[in-house]
Amino acid sequence: MKTRSRLALGAVAALALLLSACSGGDAGTDQATSAEPQSGGELTVGITDWCGAYDKQQTSGCTYSNIQITDNLVDQDPATGEIVPWLATDWTISDDGLRYEFALRDDVTFSNGEAFDAETVKLNLDAIIELGKQGNAFQSSAYLEGYTGAEVVDEHTVAVTFDAPKAGFLQALSEAPLGIVAPETTKLTAEERFEGVIGSGPFVLDEIVQDEKVVLTKREDYAWGSTVRGNEGAAYLDEITFLVIPEAATRIGSLTSGQVDAITYPTTNDIAEVEGSATVYSAASSGVVYTLYPNDAHPLLSQPAVRQAIQKAIDREEIDDVILDDTKDAATSIVSSVFPGYVDLSDELAYDEDAVAGILTGDGWELGDDGVYAKDGERLSVDLQYTTSENQALFELIQQQLAANGIELELRQLTEAEETANRESGDWGLSFGNLTRPDPDVFLSSFTSEYATRVTVDPDPELHDAIFAQSTELDADRRQELNGLIQRTIVEEGIGFPIHEATSVVATKPTVHGVGFTAPWWAIFGAAWVEQ
Repeated sequence: MKTRSRLALGAVAALALLLSACSGGDAGTDQATSAEPQSGGELTVGITDWCGAYDKQQTSGCTYSNIQITDNLVDQDPATGEIVPWLATDWTISDDGLRYEFALRDDVTFSNGEAFDAETVKLNLDAIIELGKQGNAFQSSAYLEGYTGAEVVDEHTVAVTFDAPKAGFLQALSEAPLGIVAPETTKLTAEERFEGVIGSGPFVLDEIVQDEKVVLTKREDYAWGSTVRGNEGAAYLDEITFLVIPEAATRIGSLTSGQVDAITYPTTNDIAEVEGSATVYSAASSGVVYTLYPNDAHPLLSQPAVRQAIQKAIDREEIDDVILDDTKDAATSIVSSVFPGYVDLSDELAYDEDAVAGILTGDGWELGDDGVYAKDGERLSVDLQYTTSENQALFELIQQQLAANGIELELRQLTEAEETANRESGDWGLSFGNLTRPDPDVFLSSFTSEYATRVTVDPDPELHDAIFAQSTELDADRRQELNGLIQRTIVEEGIGFPIHEATSVVATKPTVHGVGFTAPWWAIFGAAWVEQ
């Protein structure tokens, strides 16, 4: 048996997270403060949009609240990338990589009073697999690809087995979608779980007001926090309110006027406006960058030439100059530059109008009098569907860039219900999003029909095979070869159009301290406090 109490991730170490904070123009002021954290007080955080799915095992959304409620078996140090104990105190891995045995803490309880034990872990993993079979839990079930079961060895020891080696399993266990919920929650239906889960975390879901706010309250007896989250005991804050403020101007105005204590995702102009009067925290994401995902079943976007032309028609340097602030960078691969095994594909992503024309004319497209390419009577026109205006300026610039190259892009802002219905029916062209995870298994959740919500038909069988092969490859060098091949194939074949790297940004009043981030990029508030 190979014994592991901690797993060093080597190349991930300096790559997992870049963290900065500045206040009053003095970089690092907040981190350097000698003031002792003060207990008490409430924090109101302005967020961009409403999310009605309060079960992180089932959704990639609502992380602002969900991640405060649950704990994980292990954690990932954002400074080093190292996997460290949390609810699991130790673990062993079989030589063949098929069996993981975990020793568990014996002092953990959920907010409903239920005890955390080996049976709880088994219930959680089995429930995720079942949710995946129902078409839910796409991300968390992908993390468990090849899972054959969990054995309760004794009350505080559990063994997890797979049908093939699982190279990224330990790292996956640190991710929010594999946060542990109470046994009571595992017995609920998928729909019931969306109304809120019971966790063992430092905060408890207290109130949900549709389209308005989510309120979390402190758990007084919390005493088993991760060693890398700044506070292993009860939270300093008594309460956190996440207040929905969709309009950016209103959100920043609420911060400067003191109506809220913090806001998420401030715009470039917002950051400039609060310079010198607020603290701005930012963390670079490790994972798939913000990407335009083409519908692989779309009559036009299923054509390789069309996808390759769009890839070359997007001018990322212009996007960087016009749209992005200092906390963000234009994409240079399908993954962020801090991703383990990142491959620089800047040349392949460079804007090239001659290449666009050559690709399309070579495929039989002709430029029409209206400035749009057409073939067999069909114009080269696709749509981009989205639900919030947060990225409107970015989308309009991309629309102009494509139009200059004979490709029409229709922008369609929809309600969440409309977008979901169109996604299910296949009536969509492009969608926009990202996915965080500092491990190549992120490709399972993003680019395979088995686990990705945006993929219905795998456009490249070899890519599909490579994604699954890397997941079971224990040889680090060979896994990196596959990792690089995957990145290059996605970019060169236009299976995803990377736009810019993802960054989590939180702006706060100067009286707010201790905002932290997980290794992927999520803001956490267990160590946050406010001056009284």
